[in-house]
Amino acid sequence: MAVRTISTRSGALYDVGRLILNGDVVQQKLEARAFEYVASYLQAGEQPVAAARAVVGKFSASRLGTVVKQGIALEAGGALAAALTKNRKQFVVVTDRRVLFLPQTFLGGPGRNLLGEVPRDQVTLAEKKLGLVSLLRLGFAAGDGVSLTFPRVDRRNAESLAAALEQAPVA
Repeated sequence: MAVRTISTRSGALYDVGRLILNGDVVQQKLEARAFEYVASYLQAGEQPVAAARAVVGKFSASRLGTVVKQGIALEAGGALAAALTKNRKQFVVVTDRRVLFLPQTFLGGPGRNLLGEVPRDQVTLAEKKLGLVSLLRLGFAAGDGVSLTFPRVDRRNAESLAAALEQAPVA
């Protein structure tokens, strides 16, 4: 039986069956590509920690969202959340200083343009639900926030993004 391989831009050959069956390999490649694309946007000494694809939506879709909204001033942050939710499928990159939002390409990889950024000290992980469909809610200090939804196959990505967001940001 012949092994079907594919070639990447870098010239590396990969076994097609391994890529399809092993989502970790695909996630590692996508995360590496996202880190490569955000390199030009990083500040001196800033390091990327985690990256994952997610569907970005409005924060206030649950009871918790309503409670958090009442406790936070809603002046400026609502505009950022509204801008981020216009492009629903995104790649979220967490660095030691910021959370960066990139568009998602047609094939699910990270895009090259920066859609938005939020300093880590302005972002809190307000809610984490891991299950068949995983959900992370990010609250912004200046206002509303966004929800990140992950399908079942991306549950590990949701876990790694949540772990990165729970770490204290570098000042």
